[in-house]
Amino acid sequence: MTSPQSSAQTIIEMRLIAKQLFAAGVNALSSAVTGPVHLHPRTAQLACLGAVSRAAFRYCQTVLAPHASLAPATSASATELVARARNAAHLEGPVAIIVGRTGKGHSNEHHALSFALAIEQSPLQRPWIFLSGATGRRQCRFRSAGAIVDAGTCSWIWPSGERPRVPSDVSSFLAASGDLLPAGVMSPYSMNVDLIILA
Repeated sequence: MTSPQSSAQTIIEMRLIAKQLFAAGVNALSSAVTGPVHLHPRTAQLACLGAVSRAAFRYCQTVLAPHASLAPATSASATELVARARNAAHLEGPVAIIVGRTGKGHSNEHHALSFALAIEQSPLQRPWIFLSGATGRRQCRFRSAGAIVDAGTCSWIWPSGERPRVPSDVSSFLAASGDLLPAGVMSPYSMNVDLIILA
């Protein structure tokens, strides 16, 4: 059985890996505009997802990413992403699930907390993290790139046990819990990257 200490260490390591994978995607987009040649936005976005996938193979035994002809897709709801995580939960070894989104919708912070609330209804029996980040313009007043959540996020935000809907000022809650994704380099190409890691 995994001890609370080793489980906490696993989550810390998973969060670090997720940030590195997201950074690999942002860097790929940034390099797409160096020099006189600018890539078509669709090509740049596929380069971003490809970079994230290649980086994920350094840490994960299985990487599930959409085929190039399907990505980046329109927004996948938190419920749909939770279903993907559940479908992959039986796979052995670390798993990364990568989804690109270009559609409009809720902020990445809202998307991340929605995922955490949705998966709490029937928790996975293995450690997980979910990152939802924006490569371009930041919507959040804290200027974060998005958020990174795990199985402890909701308990930290709502210690009483009650789970209301995602609050309108979601960024303030995630800032207090330390779950905002620090903003690094901002790419001129804007897309959203959702990343699930299962340990």
